[in-house]
Amino acid sequence: MSQPLKVWSKFSVTKKDGSVLNLRIVDNPEDPKVIEKVMDCFHNYFVKEECTFKAAGVPESEEAMQEIRGAFNYLVSNEKPVLSVCCLDNGDDQIKEVMGASLMMYMTREEAEKKLKFKTKAMQKLIQMAEDLAEIYNDMRAFNLDPYLLDRGIVVCPEYRGLGIAQELLKVRRLISKEYGIPINGAWMTSYGTQKAAERDGWETVCELQYEDLEKKFNVTYGRHPPSTKFMIARIPL
Repeated sequence: MSQPLKVWSKFSVTKKDGSVLNLRIVDNPEDPKVIEKVMDCFHNYFVKEECTFKAAGVPESEEAMQEIRGAFNYLVSNEKPVLSVCCLDNGDDQIKEVMGASLMMYMTREEAEKKLKFKTKAMQKLIQMAEDLAEIYNDMRAFNLDPYLLDRGIVVCPEYRGLGIAQELLKVRRLISKEYGIPINGAWMTSYGTQKAAERDGWETVCELQYEDLEKKFNVTYGRHPPSTKFMIARIPL
C-alpha cells in the first residue's frame, strides 16, 4: 500500500472570475497516471514555450520532442527526481488535475557533471547552450555544493497562470533544500513569469546575461522574451 502524499504547502488563490481555489503542493507522487500528467505538462508547455528550448529548435523537431520526452521519463524513472506537484486540495489523497510542477534532480557533484548525449541536432544544440551557460555561472561550483539540487524546470498550466502558483513552487524549493541540508537553491530564470515569481519570493540575481548577447554567442534567435536571463538563488538557513 502506497504511503500518503507528503504535503509541502496548502494555499488558496482567487481566479479572475472571483472563484476561490484551495490548492496544495505535494511531494513525489508515485501514481504512474499522475506522473504521466506531469510529463505531459512539461512536454506541452515547458518544452514548447521555454525560450532556450525554442531557440535551439526543439519544438520544431518531432524527433527532438520525442527525445526530450524520453529523457524526462528516464530521469523521473531512473534517477533521483525531486518532484513537486500543485493540485486541488480536495480533502483526499487523489491528484485529479496537475496545475503546475517543479522538477529538480538530487545528485552528487560527480553525477551533475556527467554529459548528456542526444542524437538530434536540436537537442545537441540545447545541451551545448546549457553547458556554455554553466561555464559562465554554476552555483554548484560557486558555493561548493555537494550534493546538489539541479533545476529541471518549473511549469504552470496556462489556465492557472497569474495566480501565484510559480511563487509557491519556489517557496517549496526552499523547504526541500532545507530538508536535504543544501544551503543554496538556484536556477536560470528565463521568463518574465519565473523572474517575477522569484523576486517576490526574495531570490537574488547573481548573474544576468542579455539575450541579445546570447543570440550572437549561440547563433540563435530567442524571439519574444525578457531582455535578459537571470541566474537567481535562494539562500537557505540550515
